[in-house]
Amino acid sequence: MKYFEDVVPAFEITNIYIPHWSLTLDDSDAPERIQERDRLIAVNANAYLLLMIGQLEVEINRLAADLIKQMKEQAEWKDRRVWDDLEHRPEKIRQIGIMRKVALLTDKSGAVYKRIKALYETRNDIAHGDLLTEIPDVAETAKDIERIVAELNEAS
Repeated sequence: MKYFEDVVPAFEITNIYIPHWSLTLDDSDAPERIQERDRLIAVNANAYLLLMIGQLEVEINRLAADLIKQMKEQAEWKDRRVWDDLEHRPEKIRQIGIMRKVALLTDKSGAVYKRIKALYETRNDIAHGDLLTEIPDVAETAKDIERIVAELNEAS
């Protein structure tokens, strides 16, 4: 995943400056500035979470494309015809929703599928303007995404 290892350190650096900014509060604007600081901390964490989930999506797209190519090469014609069609028509691969790609890569009733689905729903909420009410743990989510990618790679 491109630049994934840089996300948590970048988050930690930016997250340090927001609380320090609020130390300049005076008594007259303290409640408003504290509220603004808390909002900025939430926006910052949500933005980095969105970035990490986007990196997961890129990895899922790559793994799905690799699987399609692999299945096209290994299967008999009767089984291969669908895979052939997908490989030679990249616009069709792009039209496959991310969760359908995940279903190609892992069991829909499994824990990995369910975790990716939850992350993708979170991604959609944030991308459409709903901040998470609880500030996400960016470092823990990064570890979770790394575990998910490792499991997807093992399954491929």
